[in-house]
Amino acid sequence: MGGEVPYYWKALDWDALMADYPPPPLFERAAAVRTDEEWRELQETRVLARIRDAWSVPFYRKRWTAAGLDENSIRSLEDLRYIPTFSSDDLKAAIEARPPFGEHHPFDRNSMADHLPLKLQTSGGTTGLPRTTAFDSIAWEVQGIQAARGLWAMGARPGDVIQIPFTTSLANAAWCYYVGVHHWLGGVPVTTGSGVVTPSERQLELASAYGTNGWMGHGEYLGRLVEVAGAMNFDLHSLPTKYIQALLGNDGAGELRRALEEAWGAPVYDTYGTHEIGLIAFECRMQDGRHVSEDTAYLETVDIDDSTRELPPGQVGDLVATSLHRGVPPLIRFNTQDALAILPRARCECGLRTTRLSGMQGRSDEMVKLRGQSVFPMACQDSVRADSRTNGQFLCVLTSDGTGVSKKTEMTVRVERRGTDIDSDALQHDLERALKTALNVRVGVEIVDAGTLTEFTRLGGEGKVRRLLDLRSK
Repeated sequence: MGGEVPYYWKALDWDALMADYPPPPLFERAAAVRTDEEWRELQETRVLARIRDAWSVPFYRKRWTAAGLDENSIRSLEDLRYIPTFSSDDLKAAIEARPPFGEHHPFDRNSMADHLPLKLQTSGGTTGLPRTTAFDSIAWEVQGIQAARGLWAMGARPGDVIQIPFTTSLANAAWCYYVGVHHWLGGVPVTTGSGVVTPSERQLELASAYGTNGWMGHGEYLGRLVEVAGAMNFDLHSLPTKYIQALLGNDGAGELRRALEEAWGAPVYDTYGTHEIGLIAFECRMQDGRHVSEDTAYLETVDIDDSTRELPPGQVGDLVATSLHRGVPPLIRFNTQDALAILPRARCECGLRTTRLSGMQGRSDEMVKLRGQSVFPMACQDSVRADSRTNGQFLCVLTSDGTGVSKKTEMTVRVERRGTDIDSDALQHDLERALKTALNVRVGVEIVDAGTLTEFTRLGGEGKVRRLLDLRSK
Protein backbone atom coordinates (compact mmCIF):
# COMPACT_ATOMS: atom_id res chain seq x y z
CA MET A 1 0.00 0.00 0.00
CA GLY A 2 3.02 2.27 0.30
CA GLY A 3 2.21 5.51 2.06
CA GLU A 4 -1.48 5.61 1.15
CA VAL A 5 -3.79 5.73 4.17
CA PRO A 6 -7.09 3.81 3.90
CA TYR A 7 -9.18 6.51 5.57
CA TYR A 8 -12.22 4.98 7.23
CA TRP A 9 -14.63 7.64 6.05
CA LYS A 10 -13.75 6.76 2.44
CA ALA A 11 -14.20 3.01 2.94
CA LEU A 12 -17.96 3.11 2.44
CA ASP A 13 -20.53 4.51 0.08
CA TRP A 14 -22.66 5.78 2.94
CA ASP A 15 -25.79 6.44 0.87
CA ALA A 16 -25.62 2.90 -0.55
CA LEU A 17 -25.13 1.47 2.94
CA MET A 18 -28.25 3.23 4.19
CA ALA A 19 -30.22 2.03 1.16
CA ASP A 20 -29.09 -1.58 1.62
CA TYR A 21 -29.40 -1.65 5.42
CA PRO A 22 -31.75 1.18 6.38
CA PRO A 23 -31.27 2.62 9.86
CA PRO A 24 -34.24 3.91 11.86
CA PRO A 25 -36.75 5.21 11.06
CA LEU A 26 -36.18 4.06 7.46
CA PHE A 27 -36.16 0.39 8.47
CA GLU A 28 -39.63 0.57 9.99
CA ARG A 29 -41.00 2.00 6.74
CA ALA A 30 -39.30 -0.64 4.58
CA ALA A 31 -40.11 -3.63 6.81
CA ALA A 32 -43.76 -2.57 7.11
CA VAL A 33 -44.48 -3.00 3.39
CA ARG A 34 -42.05 -5.68 2.18
CA THR A 35 -43.89 -8.78 0.93
CA ASP A 36 -42.86 -12.40 1.47
CA GLU A 37 -41.68 -12.58 -2.14
CA GLU A 38 -39.59 -9.41 -1.70
CA TRP A 39 -38.03 -10.71 1.51
CA ARG A 40 -37.17 -13.99 -0.19
CA GLU A 41 -35.62 -12.32 -3.23
CA LEU A 42 -33.51 -10.02 -1.05
CA GLN A 43 -32.31 -12.82 1.21
CA GLU A 44 -31.54 -15.19 -1.67
CA THR A 45 -29.52 -12.55 -3.52
CA ARG A 46 -27.45 -11.82 -0.42
CA VAL A 47 -27.01 -15.46 0.59
CA LEU A 48 -25.67 -16.36 -2.86
CA ALA A 49 -23.29 -13.38 -2.78
CA ARG A 50 -21.92 -14.47 0.61
CA ILE A 51 -21.48 -18.04 -0.65
CA ARG A 52 -19.40 -16.73 -3.56
CA ASP A 53 -17.24 -14.89 -1.03
CA ALA A 54 -16.87 -18.04 1.07
CA TRP A 55 -15.48 -20.24 -1.73
CA SER A 56 -12.22 -18.26 -1.56
CA VAL A 57 -11.86 -19.00 2.17
CA PRO A 58 -10.01 -22.23 3.12
CA PHE A 59 -12.36 -23.03 6.02
CA TYR A 60 -15.40 -23.23 3.75
CA ARG A 61 -13.73 -24.56 0.63
CA LYS A 62 -12.38 -27.63 2.47
CA ARG A 63 -15.63 -28.34 4.34
CA TRP A 64 -17.88 -27.86 1.35
CA THR A 65 -15.72 -29.87 -1.04
CA ALA A 66 -15.64 -32.71 1.48
CA ALA A 67 -19.45 -32.58 1.53
CA GLY A 68 -19.52 -33.08 -2.27
CA LEU A 69 -20.37 -29.46 -3.16
CA ASP A 70 -18.88 -27.28 -5.87
CA GLU A 71 -19.26 -23.61 -6.74
CA ASN A 72 -22.42 -24.30 -8.76
CA SER A 73 -24.18 -26.48 -6.19
CA ILE A 74 -26.09 -23.75 -4.34
CA ARG A 75 -28.49 -21.87 -6.61
CA SER A 76 -31.33 -20.92 -4.24
CA LEU A 77 -32.31 -20.58 -0.60
CA GLU A 78 -33.72 -24.11 -0.75
CA ASP A 79 -30.27 -25.44 -1.62
CA LEU A 80 -28.76 -23.88 1.49
CA ARG A 81 -29.66 -26.98 3.52
CA TYR A 82 -27.01 -28.97 1.63
CA ILE A 83 -24.27 -26.89 3.21
CA PRO A 84 -23.03 -28.42 6.49
CA THR A 85 -23.42 -26.31 9.61
CA PHE A 86 -20.50 -25.39 11.85
CA SER A 87 -20.16 -24.26 15.46
CA SER A 88 -17.81 -22.25 17.64
CA ASP A 89 -15.79 -25.45 18.20
CA ASP A 90 -15.06 -25.55 14.46
CA LEU A 91 -13.92 -21.91 14.59
CA LYS A 92 -11.57 -22.74 17.46
CA ALA A 93 -10.10 -25.58 15.37
CA ALA A 94 -9.73 -23.19 12.42
CA ILE A 95 -7.74 -20.80 14.60
CA GLU A 96 -5.51 -23.61 15.84
CA ALA A 97 -4.89 -24.64 12.21
CA ARG A 98 -3.89 -21.13 11.11
CA PRO A 99 -3.25 -18.79 14.05
CA PRO A 100 -3.91 -16.08 14.99
CA PHE A 101 -6.98 -15.35 12.84
CA GLY A 102 -7.95 -18.79 11.61
CA GLU A 103 -8.80 -20.41 8.30
CA HIS A 104 -12.25 -18.81 8.30
CA HIS A 105 -10.84 -15.37 7.53
CA PRO A 106 -9.87 -14.44 3.94
CA PHE A 107 -6.44 -13.23 5.11
CA ASP A 108 -3.55 -14.05 7.40
CA ARG A 109 -1.26 -11.71 9.31
CA ASN A 110 0.83 -10.97 6.21
CA SER A 111 -2.10 -10.18 3.89
CA MET A 112 -4.29 -8.38 6.45
CA ALA A 113 -3.25 -4.96 5.12
CA ASP A 114 -5.01 -5.71 1.83
CA HIS A 115 -8.37 -5.68 3.63
CA LEU A 116 -8.12 -2.45 5.62
CA PRO A 117 -9.77 -0.81 7.46
CA LEU A 118 -10.39 -3.62 9.96
CA LYS A 119 -11.20 -3.98 13.64
CA LEU A 120 -10.54 -7.17 15.58
CA GLN A 121 -12.99 -8.39 18.23
CA THR A 122 -13.01 -11.64 20.16
CA SER A 123 -15.39 -13.99 21.89
CA GLY A 124 -14.55 -16.74 24.34
CA GLY A 125 -10.92 -17.36 25.17
CA THR A 126 -11.19 -18.98 28.61
CA THR A 127 -8.51 -21.40 27.36
CA GLY A 128 -6.09 -20.79 24.51
CA LEU A 129 -6.44 -17.95 22.04
CA PRO A 130 -9.81 -16.16 22.05
CA ARG A 131 -12.11 -16.63 19.05
CA THR A 132 -11.27 -13.74 16.75
CA THR A 133 -13.67 -12.11 14.32
CA ALA A 134 -12.57 -9.26 12.04
CA PHE A 135 -14.96 -6.44 11.25
CA ASP A 136 -14.62 -4.56 8.00
CA SER A 137 -16.38 -1.22 7.66
CA ILE A 138 -19.66 -2.77 6.45
CA ALA A 139 -19.83 -5.28 9.31
CA TRP A 140 -18.90 -2.57 11.83
CA GLU A 141 -21.60 -0.15 10.72
CA VAL A 142 -24.32 -2.75 10.08
CA GLN A 143 -24.07 -4.09 13.63
CA GLY A 144 -24.58 -0.50 14.79
CA ILE A 145 -27.59 -0.16 12.52
CA GLN A 146 -29.00 -3.39 13.95
CA ALA A 147 -28.63 -2.00 17.48
CA ALA A 148 -30.18 1.34 16.54
CA ARG A 149 -33.20 -0.43 15.02
CA GLY A 150 -33.83 -2.26 18.27
CA LEU A 151 -33.48 0.87 20.36
CA TRP A 152 -35.79 2.84 18.07
CA ALA A 153 -38.43 0.09 18.13
CA MET A 154 -38.69 0.31 21.92
CA GLY A 155 -38.93 4.10 21.92
CA ALA A 156 -35.38 5.53 21.94
CA ARG A 157 -35.08 8.82 20.09
CA PRO A 158 -32.39 11.39 19.17
CA GLY A 159 -31.08 13.23 22.21
CA ASP A 160 -31.68 10.36 24.63
CA VAL A 161 -28.84 9.59 27.04
CA ILE A 162 -28.27 5.83 26.93
CA GLN A 163 -26.03 4.08 29.46
CA ILE A 164 -24.11 1.01 28.28
CA PRO A 165 -22.67 -1.07 31.16
CA PHE A 166 -20.56 -3.20 28.82
CA THR A 167 -16.85 -2.47 28.44
CA THR A 168 -15.43 -1.29 25.11
CA SER A 169 -12.83 -4.05 25.02
CA LEU A 170 -12.12 -7.02 22.73
CA ALA A 171 -15.64 -8.20 23.56
CA ASN A 172 -18.12 -6.75 21.09
CA ALA A 173 -21.38 -5.88 22.87
CA ALA A 174 -20.35 -2.40 24.04
CA TRP A 175 -19.00 -1.43 20.62
CA CYS A 176 -22.16 -2.64 18.90
CA TYR A 177 -24.29 -0.36 21.06
CA TYR A 178 -21.87 2.53 21.05
CA VAL A 179 -21.91 2.60 17.23
CA GLY A 180 -25.69 2.20 17.20
CA VAL A 181 -26.37 5.04 19.62
CA HIS A 182 -23.68 7.43 18.38
CA HIS A 183 -23.69 6.81 14.60
CA TRP A 184 -27.24 5.73 13.81
CA LEU A 185 -29.63 6.97 16.50
CA GLY A 186 -28.45 10.46 17.40
CA GLY A 187 -28.37 9.52 21.07
CA VAL A 188 -25.67 10.21 23.64
CA PRO A 189 -23.84 7.00 24.67
CA VAL A 190 -22.54 6.76 28.24
CA THR A 191 -19.98 3.96 28.01
CA THR A 192 -19.47 3.24 31.69
CA GLY A 193 -18.25 -0.32 31.15
CA SER A 194 -19.07 -3.24 33.41
CA GLY A 195 -19.18 -3.20 37.19
CA VAL A 196 -15.50 -4.17 37.18
CA VAL A 197 -14.60 -0.95 35.32
CA THR A 198 -17.17 1.39 36.89
CA PRO A 199 -18.46 0.19 40.29
CA SER A 200 -22.20 -0.33 40.44
CA GLU A 201 -22.64 2.50 42.97
CA ARG A 202 -20.91 4.87 40.54
CA GLN A 203 -23.06 3.61 37.65
CA LEU A 204 -26.15 4.85 39.50
CA GLU A 205 -24.54 8.13 40.51
CA LEU A 206 -23.57 8.83 36.88
CA ALA A 207 -27.06 7.93 35.68
CA SER A 208 -28.48 10.46 38.11
CA ALA A 209 -25.99 13.15 37.14
CA TYR A 210 -26.33 12.69 33.37
CA GLY A 211 -30.08 12.06 33.31
CA THR A 212 -29.84 8.60 31.73
CA ASN A 213 -33.02 7.82 29.76
CA GLY A 214 -32.25 4.26 28.73
CA TRP A 215 -30.06 1.28 29.56
CA MET A 216 -28.73 -1.68 27.63
CA GLY A 217 -27.17 -4.61 29.49
CA HIS A 218 -27.40 -8.16 30.78
CA GLY A 219 -30.62 -8.73 32.72
CA GLU A 220 -28.68 -10.20 35.64
CA TYR A 221 -26.47 -7.13 35.98
CA LEU A 222 -29.43 -4.77 35.81
CA GLY A 223 -30.86 -6.86 38.65
CA ARG A 224 -27.60 -6.42 40.53
CA LEU A 225 -28.00 -2.65 40.20
CA VAL A 226 -31.40 -3.00 41.89
CA GLU A 227 -29.72 -4.64 44.90
CA VAL A 228 -27.01 -1.98 45.01
CA ALA A 229 -29.62 0.78 44.85
CA GLY A 230 -31.37 -0.77 47.82
CA ALA A 231 -28.16 -0.91 49.83
CA MET A 232 -27.46 2.76 48.96
CA ASN A 233 -31.04 3.87 49.69
CA PHE A 234 -31.03 5.09 46.08
CA ASP A 235 -34.48 5.52 44.52
CA LEU A 236 -34.33 4.05 41.02
CA HIS A 237 -37.68 5.66 40.23
CA SER A 238 -36.01 9.05 40.63
CA LEU A 239 -34.07 8.42 37.40
CA PRO A 240 -35.67 9.55 34.12
CA THR A 241 -35.58 5.97 32.78
CA LYS A 242 -37.89 5.52 29.80
CA TYR A 243 -36.84 2.04 28.67
CA ILE A 244 -34.38 -0.77 29.30
CA GLN A 245 -33.13 -3.15 26.64
CA ALA A 246 -31.83 -6.33 28.24
CA LEU A 247 -30.39 -9.69 27.34
CA LEU A 248 -32.94 -11.61 29.43
CA GLY A 249 -31.82 -15.12 28.50
CA ASN A 250 -34.22 -17.85 29.56
CA ASP A 251 -37.10 -15.90 31.10
CA GLY A 252 -40.06 -17.93 29.88
CA ALA A 253 -42.31 -17.09 32.83
CA GLY A 254 -41.24 -13.45 32.75
CA GLU A 255 -40.01 -13.38 36.35
CA LEU A 256 -36.84 -11.41 35.56
CA ARG A 257 -38.64 -8.96 33.31
CA ARG A 258 -41.37 -8.27 35.87
CA ALA A 259 -38.88 -7.81 38.68
CA LEU A 260 -36.80 -5.36 36.63
CA GLU A 261 -39.82 -3.39 35.42
CA GLU A 262 -41.16 -3.01 38.94
CA ALA A 263 -37.80 -1.99 40.38
CA TRP A 264 -36.87 0.48 37.63
CA GLY A 265 -40.35 1.79 36.88
CA ALA A 266 -39.80 1.35 33.14
CA PRO A 267 -40.57 -1.25 30.45
CA VAL A 268 -37.94 -3.90 29.72
CA TYR A 269 -37.37 -5.21 26.18
CA ASP A 270 -35.60 -8.44 25.31
CA THR A 271 -32.99 -8.79 22.59
CA TYR A 272 -30.86 -11.46 20.94
CA GLY A 273 -27.50 -11.33 19.22
CA THR A 274 -24.19 -13.06 18.62
CA HIS A 275 -20.62 -11.84 18.65
CA GLU A 276 -20.20 -12.76 14.98
CA ILE A 277 -23.45 -11.47 13.43
CA GLY A 278 -24.54 -8.68 15.75
CA LEU A 279 -28.01 -7.89 17.10
CA ILE A 280 -30.09 -10.39 15.16
CA ALA A 281 -33.47 -9.71 16.80
CA PHE A 282 -35.12 -7.24 19.15
CA GLU A 283 -38.42 -6.61 20.88
CA CYS A 284 -40.57 -3.63 19.95
CA ARG A 285 -42.83 -1.75 22.34
CA MET A 286 -45.44 -4.53 22.03
CA GLN A 287 -43.10 -7.02 23.80
CA ASP A 288 -44.48 -9.84 21.66
CA GLY A 289 -41.51 -11.78 20.28
CA ARG A 290 -38.23 -10.47 18.95
CA HIS A 291 -38.24 -8.98 15.43
CA VAL A 292 -35.53 -10.35 13.15
CA SER A 293 -33.45 -7.92 11.07
CA GLU A 294 -34.10 -10.12 8.07
CA ASP A 295 -31.97 -8.12 5.67
CA THR A 296 -28.89 -8.90 7.80
CA ALA A 297 -29.42 -12.56 8.79
CA TYR A 298 -31.10 -15.63 7.33
CA LEU A 299 -32.19 -17.98 10.13
CA GLU A 300 -33.02 -21.67 10.37
CA THR A 301 -33.56 -24.10 13.23
CA VAL A 302 -32.19 -27.65 13.33
CA ASP A 303 -32.65 -30.59 15.65
CA ILE A 304 -30.40 -30.28 18.71
CA ASP A 305 -29.32 -33.93 18.41
CA ASP A 306 -29.10 -34.01 14.60
CA SER A 307 -28.01 -30.79 12.90
CA THR A 308 -28.84 -32.22 9.46
CA ARG A 309 -32.57 -32.27 10.32
CA GLU A 310 -34.38 -28.98 9.74
CA LEU A 311 -37.26 -28.01 11.99
CA PRO A 312 -40.50 -26.25 11.04
CA PRO A 313 -41.41 -22.76 12.30
CA GLY A 314 -42.48 -22.70 15.92
CA GLN A 315 -40.44 -25.74 16.99
CA VAL A 316 -37.52 -25.25 19.38
CA GLY A 317 -34.10 -26.22 18.06
CA ASP A 318 -30.59 -24.94 17.58
CA LEU A 319 -30.58 -21.60 15.76
CA VAL A 320 -28.50 -21.64 12.57
CA ALA A 321 -27.61 -18.19 11.24
CA THR A 322 -26.19 -17.00 7.92
CA SER A 323 -24.96 -13.43 7.83
CA LEU A 324 -26.25 -11.51 4.81
CA HIS A 325 -23.84 -8.60 5.18
CA ARG A 326 -20.56 -10.21 6.21
CA GLY A 327 -17.89 -10.90 3.59
CA VAL A 328 -14.95 -10.53 6.01
CA PRO A 329 -15.30 -13.19 7.27
CA PRO A 330 -18.32 -14.90 5.72
CA LEU A 331 -20.58 -16.72 8.18
CA ILE A 332 -22.59 -19.39 6.38
CA ARG A 333 -24.86 -21.69 8.44
CA PHE A 334 -23.30 -20.96 11.83
CA ASN A 335 -24.91 -23.14 14.50
CA THR A 336 -25.18 -20.76 17.44
CA GLN A 337 -26.21 -23.66 19.73
CA ASP A 338 -28.86 -21.37 21.21
CA ALA A 339 -32.14 -23.25 21.62
CA LEU A 340 -35.20 -21.28 20.50
CA ALA A 341 -37.92 -21.20 17.85
CA ILE A 342 -38.48 -19.09 14.74
CA LEU A 343 -42.01 -17.71 14.54
CA PRO A 344 -43.70 -17.16 11.15
CA ARG A 345 -43.60 -13.73 9.55
CA ALA A 346 -46.58 -11.60 10.52
CA ARG A 347 -47.51 -7.97 10.90
CA CYS A 348 -47.02 -6.58 14.40
CA GLU A 349 -49.13 -3.81 15.93
CA CYS A 350 -45.94 -1.69 15.89
CA GLY A 351 -46.03 -1.81 12.07
CA LEU A 352 -43.08 -4.13 11.44
CA ARG A 353 -43.68 -7.23 9.34
CA THR A 354 -40.89 -9.70 10.06
CA THR A 355 -40.24 -13.18 11.33
CA ARG A 356 -39.73 -13.29 15.08
CA LEU A 357 -37.71 -15.30 17.58
CA SER A 358 -39.09 -16.92 20.69
CA GLY A 359 -37.42 -16.54 24.05
CA MET A 360 -34.29 -18.54 24.84
CA GLN A 361 -34.62 -22.08 26.17
CA GLY A 362 -30.90 -22.41 26.88
CA ARG A 363 -27.69 -23.43 25.11
CA SER A 364 -27.52 -26.90 23.65
CA ASP A 365 -23.79 -27.14 24.40
CA GLU A 366 -24.75 -26.78 28.08
CA MET A 367 -27.65 -29.22 27.92
CA VAL A 368 -27.23 -32.03 30.43
CA LYS A 369 -28.71 -35.53 30.40
CA LEU A 370 -30.01 -36.42 33.87
CA ARG A 371 -31.52 -39.88 34.09
CA GLY A 372 -32.61 -39.70 30.47
CA GLN A 373 -34.05 -36.17 30.75
CA SER A 374 -32.57 -33.24 28.79
CA VAL A 375 -31.99 -30.29 31.14
CA PHE A 376 -30.94 -26.74 30.33
CA PRO A 377 -29.30 -25.06 33.35
CA MET A 378 -31.01 -21.77 32.48
CA ALA A 379 -34.36 -23.49 32.93
CA CYS A 380 -33.79 -23.13 36.68
CA GLN A 381 -34.01 -19.34 36.46
CA ASP A 382 -37.79 -18.91 36.67
CA SER A 383 -38.17 -21.13 39.73
CA VAL A 384 -35.32 -19.43 41.57
CA ARG A 385 -36.48 -15.91 40.78
CA ALA A 386 -40.09 -16.71 41.63
CA ASP A 387 -39.10 -17.33 45.26
CA SER A 388 -38.69 -13.99 47.05
CA ARG A 389 -36.42 -15.59 49.64
CA THR A 390 -33.65 -15.79 47.01
CA ASN A 391 -31.82 -12.91 45.34
CA GLY A 392 -32.17 -14.69 41.98
CA GLN A 393 -28.57 -15.90 41.77
CA PHE A 394 -27.87 -19.59 41.12
CA LEU A 395 -25.24 -21.95 39.77
CA CYS A 396 -25.77 -25.49 38.46
CA VAL A 397 -22.94 -27.76 39.55
CA LEU A 398 -22.40 -31.06 37.75
CA THR A 399 -20.70 -34.00 39.45
CA SER A 400 -20.36 -37.69 38.56
CA ASP A 401 -21.33 -40.62 40.68
CA GLY A 402 -20.21 -44.24 40.23
CA THR A 403 -17.79 -45.74 37.72
CA GLY A 404 -17.88 -47.54 34.40
CA VAL A 405 -21.29 -48.36 33.01
CA SER A 406 -22.91 -47.31 36.30
CA LYS A 407 -21.40 -43.84 36.13
CA LYS A 408 -24.05 -41.11 36.07
CA THR A 409 -24.29 -37.35 36.18
CA GLU A 410 -25.79 -35.52 39.14
CA MET A 411 -26.71 -31.84 39.34
CA THR A 412 -26.92 -29.62 42.40
CA VAL A 413 -28.32 -26.11 42.10
CA ARG A 414 -26.60 -23.70 44.44
CA VAL A 415 -28.91 -20.79 45.24
CA GLU A 416 -28.17 -17.56 47.11
CA ARG A 417 -30.63 -16.64 49.84
CA ARG A 418 -31.53 -12.98 50.18
CA GLY A 419 -30.39 -12.69 53.80
CA THR A 420 -29.01 -14.73 56.66
CA ASP A 421 -32.41 -14.61 58.39
CA ILE A 422 -33.88 -16.88 55.68
CA ASP A 423 -34.47 -20.48 56.79
CA SER A 424 -32.12 -22.47 54.54
CA ASP A 425 -33.79 -25.84 55.16
CA ALA A 426 -37.26 -24.60 54.26
CA LEU A 427 -36.00 -22.79 51.16
CA GLN A 428 -34.05 -25.86 50.05
CA HIS A 429 -37.10 -28.09 50.43
CA ASP A 430 -39.39 -25.74 48.51
CA LEU A 431 -36.91 -25.17 45.67
CA GLU A 432 -36.28 -28.89 45.23
CA ARG A 433 -40.03 -29.33 44.69
CA ALA A 434 -40.26 -26.33 42.33
CA LEU A 435 -37.27 -27.45 40.26
CA LYS A 436 -38.59 -31.02 40.04
CA THR A 437 -41.71 -29.59 38.42
CA ALA A 438 -39.78 -27.23 36.13
CA LEU A 439 -37.13 -29.72 34.98
CA ASN A 440 -39.11 -32.99 35.12
CA VAL A 441 -36.25 -34.56 37.04
CA ARG A 442 -35.10 -34.35 40.64
CA VAL A 443 -31.98 -32.25 41.35
CA GLY A 444 -30.26 -31.31 44.58
CA VAL A 445 -30.41 -27.79 46.01
CA GLU A 446 -27.77 -26.14 48.21
CA ILE A 447 -28.55 -22.77 49.83
CA VAL A 448 -25.63 -20.35 50.15
CA ASP A 449 -25.27 -16.76 51.34
CA ALA A 450 -25.54 -13.74 49.05
CA GLY A 451 -22.36 -13.07 47.07
CA THR A 452 -21.00 -16.60 47.45
CA LEU A 453 -21.45 -17.50 43.78
CA THR A 454 -20.05 -14.33 42.21
CA GLU A 455 -16.57 -15.74 41.58
CA PHE A 456 -18.14 -18.55 39.53
CA THR A 457 -20.98 -16.68 37.79
CA ARG A 458 -18.87 -13.54 37.13
CA LEU A 459 -21.90 -11.33 37.77
CA GLY A 460 -20.94 -7.70 37.20
CA GLY A 461 -17.85 -8.63 35.21
CA GLU A 462 -17.18 -8.94 31.50
CA GLY A 463 -19.22 -11.24 29.27
CA LYS A 464 -22.24 -13.40 29.98
CA VAL A 465 -23.15 -14.56 33.45
CA ARG A 466 -22.26 -18.23 33.86
CA ARG A 467 -24.76 -20.69 35.27
CA LEU A 468 -22.92 -24.00 34.86
CA LEU A 469 -19.91 -25.44 36.69
CA ASP A 470 -18.83 -28.87 35.46
CA LEU A 471 -16.93 -30.83 38.11
CA ARG A 472 -17.47 -34.26 36.59
CA SER A 473 -14.51 -36.61 36.53
CA LYS A 474 -13.24 -37.42 33.06
